[in-house]
Amino acid sequence: MISKEELRKNLESGLPILIYDFDGREEEIDMMFYAGKIDWKKIYTLRKEAGGLICYATGNEEAKKLGLTFQTEMLSNSQYKQLVKLPQYKDEPAFSLWVNHVDTRTGISDADRALTIEKLHEIISMIKTDEKTAKDKFYQEFYAPGHVPILIARGIGKRRGHTELSTTIASYAGLEKSVVIAEMLDEKNSLKKEKALQYSRNMGFLFVEGKEILKEVIL
Repeated sequence: MISKEELRKNLESGLPILIYDFDGREEEIDMMFYAGKIDWKKIYTLRKEAGGLICYATGNEEAKKLGLTFQTEMLSNSQYKQLVKLPQYKDEPAFSLWVNHVDTRTGISDADRALTIEKLHEIISMIKTDEKTAKDKFYQEFYAPGHVPILIARGIGKRRGHTELSTTIASYAGLEKSVVIAEMLDEKNSLKKEKALQYSRNMGFLFVEGKEILKEVIL
C-alpha cells in the first residue's frame, strides 16, 4: 500500500488517485480528487479524462449528522418501492440526494459543480466543531434536485465500492471523508485495469487497488 504521507501529499496537491475496486465486483477504476482542493479544472479533468458520473462522497457518520439518508430508503417508503433492486454486483447503492448550491446558475457547468462541491466540503469540515451550524447551513444553502449526487459510504466492512474505498483512503491519509469520484470510461465500456495502469504511469498518478486498502484498515 502507498504510504499515508504520499497519499496525503498527492491529495493535498490536487492530484487525482486512481482506484480499482476488486476482481469479480465492478472491476472498474474511479478517478478520485480530495474535495478540499476541488476547482473547475478538476471537474473538467473528471469529465474529459474519466467520463463517468461525477459524484461527491462522504462518510456515513457525517451524512447522519446532516440528516441525509440513502435514496433506496426514500424510494422504499414511496410509490416507487418496486424499483428498489440490487445491481448485478449485489451491493446496495450509495446514492443519497442530488443537490446544487444556491449560488449556482444552472448547476451543470464545471464551475457550478465545483462550487457545489466546494460548499459541501466546507460543511463536512464544519461538522467536527459545530454540528448544528453545519446542518443549518446545508439546508439553507442547497436545493434538490440538483446536478451533484451525494454518495454515502456504508462502511468498508459492509460495502466495498468506490464510495467506501475513496473515503477510506481520505481518512487513512488523515483528511476529511470528503471526495469527488467518477468512473473511468473507454469506448463503449468501462476502462480496463491494464489501460488504467498504463494511463497512471504515463501521467504520474497514484494507482491503488481495493485489496491494498483492505490490508490497511480494520474491518
